[in-house]
Amino acid sequence: MINKVAVVGAGLMGSGIARHMASHGADVTLLDKEQVQLDRVSQHFENLPVTLTTDLDKLIDREFVIEAVFEDRDVKRHVLKEIAAHVSTETIIATNTSSLLVSDLSESVPGPNRFLGVHYNNPPDFNPVVEIIPSAQTSKAIRNSVRSWISSMDKRAILCADTPCFILNRQSLPYINEAARCLDIATPAQVDAIACEFLGVGLGPFAVMNLVGLPVMAAASRNLAVLGKGYQASLELQTLSTSSEPNWVISEAAECQPAVQLAVKDRLLGAMIYPGKDIREQDLCSRDDLHEICKEALGYGRSSVEHLESLDPSEIDRLISIYLGGQE
Repeated sequence: MINKVAVVGAGLMGSGIARHMASHGADVTLLDKEQVQLDRVSQHFENLPVTLTTDLDKLIDREFVIEAVFEDRDVKRHVLKEIAAHVSTETIIATNTSSLLVSDLSESVPGPNRFLGVHYNNPPDFNPVVEIIPSAQTSKAIRNSVRSWISSMDKRAILCADTPCFILNRQSLPYINEAARCLDIATPAQVDAIACEFLGVGLGPFAVMNLVGLPVMAAASRNLAVLGKGYQASLELQTLSTSSEPNWVISEAAECQPAVQLAVKDRLLGAMIYPGKDIREQDLCSRDDLHEICKEALGYGRSSVEHLESLDPSEIDRLISIYLGGQE
């Protein structure tokens, strides 16, 4: 079983991954190029086996190293090359990318058979789902070993195809982007209230965007757009992610007219159903894994699978038509 591990990047995701692994007994090295960032997160590791460092040479004895730096292909490729140059040829190297193709990043790692995606979801130490994404070159033995190890740390390790944004973001981002498009008829607070009341989500889409971070959401949405219609990034999200305002404002009164409630509900439900239907038709993951992603990781009241299985086909077509019509 893997024990000596390292996480490269001490931001929100990297520090959370390190905390999760250390709390389950792993000997963890958390590396960041900025000492000030390590100082900022050091208080989160009291009484845990975590070593904080800026020294890449400290990676030499690690059995498993995962990068968790900003979601940019060039940045990740550069970091992966640095990791590969400072570890053993036997070290398993992983990326925590949420939306980039693992096969595109594997070119940065000599011996790509030891490289794979291990996508923790935010917040990494609490979210129950971790996506395991092998490329075509990943050793099946390494894939299975990592999946078993992640599962042993109280996570549901879901095997996913190497496809843009994998499963969780492919399922969730159309809904997130449609929520932003709904600003043409409602406020962020109103959309969140409708989603919670009528769709049973645990947290409204704008609250989710504020939690994860708008730049991260916007970058992942741009990467997903390669899939074409139904996966386009919303202009509203892209615009705010580059502005000086860091979050959506969702504290104002949330009441709105019944017609607006119905319109927002239908648009959001169509945005949930559309990617779920696509994922199942392409067999990108199992039915049960998609269900668990929706329920456990995304906090949906009903999974896209449940909607597809319970709604009349004509109603499914109607909702998808409403959703796609808003992107024309």
